[in-house]
This record gives sequence, C-alpha cells and structure tokens, in this order.
Amino acid sequence: MKRTTLATLIATTALVIAVPFAAQAERGHNRHGGPDSEHMKAVDTNGDGDISKEEIQAFRTTMFNAADADQDGALTLDEMTLHHDTMEAQRKAERQARMFEKLDADGNGMVSAAEFAARPMRGMERFDTDGDGTVSDEEREAGRDAMKDHRGKWSRRGDNRAPDAPDTPDGE
Repeated sequence: MKRTTLATLIATTALVIAVPFAAQAERGHNRHGGPDSEHMKAVDTNGDGDISKEEIQAFRTTMFNAADADQDGALTLDEMTLHHDTMEAQRKAERQARMFEKLDADGNGMVSAAEFAARPMRGMERFDTDGDGTVSDEEREAGRDAMKDHRGKWSRRGDNRAPDAPDTPDGE
C-alpha cells in the first residue's frame, strides 16, 4: 500500500509540475500557462520569469507540506484526497466570487434582476452569424464545428477525434 501511495504522490507531483510547462509550450503565454498565471508565479519565486530546478524543488516541497496534514513527512491517500478537495473548493469559491463581482455591476454586494438580465449573450453573439436574432440549426452546427477546430486535440470537453476520424469505433 505504501508503494502505491508513494507512486501516486510522485505521479501527482510530476503532473503538477509538468502540466503548466506543457500548457505554456502548446498555447503560448496565455492565462492558462503563461508567465502571468498564478501557478507560474507560485513556482517562479524570484519573479525573473525563468523557472530553475531549485524553484521547482521548493514548489514541490511546499505542495508536499501543504498536503501533509499531520506533518509526519509522509502522505496518506486521505491526506492527498483532503488536500485535493480543499484546493478544488478554493478554486471554485474564487471563480464564484469573480463571477459575482462581474454580475454586481453597481458593486452593492447584490445582483439585481436587471444586472442579471444585462449579462452579455456571448453564445447568441457568436452563433447568430447572420444577425437575425435567432440561431438556426446550421449556425449552431457551424459554431460547434468552429469550437472543435479551435480546441483541437487538447480539448477537455467535446469531441477529441481527428476531423477525418470515423463516427463509429469500427469505422462503419
């Protein structure tokens, strides 16, 4: 059991470090993996824009210590699960706070029906290509195809097949 936990810890740590670098290389310097992302700022402790082995090791140590709830120098599956769930809840709360802040246009700490209704209709704006105020099946399909092309093979959602892949697993 300890080998499995250790292997899981090592794999998780490797992913925590590798994924942002892969994302940065694939997408360029954008909000997900660029030099201004929160994750990169946490790793780049001296703020020079470069990530050293020492900074990565310090980040790994910080992540390990944050997950090691009883500070015994070892992680249990329960500690890893608790840490993961805590971090996920924190990210969710931050997203909700940002969304609420955007909706609360007058900054009074409440979202009125008018503020809620005033939200941009980005889907309508994006899909209604002929500007007639409705989205036809053809416009919806074209928009869906454009999003698939944009997301490409690294998509987390949707259809990850190559454009020329068959619709069925057996090619029929």
